[in-house]
Amino acid sequence: MKNLLSILLFIPYIIFSQECMPCEIIANPNMEITKVNSKWPDVKNKSIVKINSLTKIIYQDQDDYWERYNMRSWWMRDGHDPWTEDPVWGDGYKKPDLNFNSCVNDNYRWKCGYSYVLRLPENFKKNKRYPLVIFLHGGVNSDTRRLNGRIRTVNSFHIPKNDQYIIASPIKLGIDWSAKKIQDMIAEIYSQLKIDKKRVYLTGLSMGGRGTFIVASELSNTFAAIMPLSPHHTPYSYISLAEKVSHLPTFLHHSTNDKTSKFSVAEDMFSKLSKINDNVVFDIGNFGHSGWNKIYSNPKHIEWLLSWRK
Repeated sequence: MKNLLSILLFIPYIIFSQECMPCEIIANPNMEITKVNSKWPDVKNKSIVKINSLTKIIYQDQDDYWERYNMRSWWMRDGHDPWTEDPVWGDGYKKPDLNFNSCVNDNYRWKCGYSYVLRLPENFKKNKRYPLVIFLHGGVNSDTRRLNGRIRTVNSFHIPKNDQYIIASPIKLGIDWSAKKIQDMIAEIYSQLKIDKKRVYLTGLSMGGRGTFIVASELSNTFAAIMPLSPHHTPYSYISLAEKVSHLPTFLHHSTNDKTSKFSVAEDMFSKLSKINDNVVFDIGNFGHSGWNKIYSNPKHIEWLLSWRK
């Protein structure tokens, strides 16, 4: 019945438009997990792999900022397609064979599920349960330099020899991060790898910092702790989410001289959280709107994150 309702909602679009979407599997309604048949690449010791299976799913996103502000579909430029099978862009980049129907409007690709990059630990063992750290990148538009910069950030994470973990880094095409898309990504990872579900963590920077609050507020029973860095204050203030994340140990970082994302909003968020959450750290820096790799590479900060369990 739920699937029938979802299909009926799309009928007007099908009837009155000659365009079609770049993804075809309709996501289940509300927060019901949507699964797809996926064939993963071989995961090996200390490897970085790209997963594109969830890009087949279309979501009824409420993120209308893309259309409202006539945003540029950066992924349509040559050499920048985020659905390539290669986890790193550059000299080895291979243009993906998308095999789109002629009716597809690629401007709507932001409605599809996330592709994501996985980094596996050294001496990875398929039968061992690992903690999972989800990293949400910043920005709205992207290019090869930014995409590779995100891989460098993922590679900067301190990984303790005696407590190694898996990193999942999804690629966002819309404005804000979607909790429903992240939920489906986590479910797919659970189905393919052994994950310690009591040790799943969420972090992100800039738009990914605000995304950390957004996603954690909607997936309240998923994460053991969160680490938002320099969270951006628009399109709407994340302070309203404080109560929904008050049960989560939180490491909040912001620089006083950040000219892009407002320090004062992070300061207000800490003030509100500290009254309802005993496990909040406010790390104040002077890196401007940068310096995140220094935080992720710092053993003290990462070991704080990994110390928490549900």
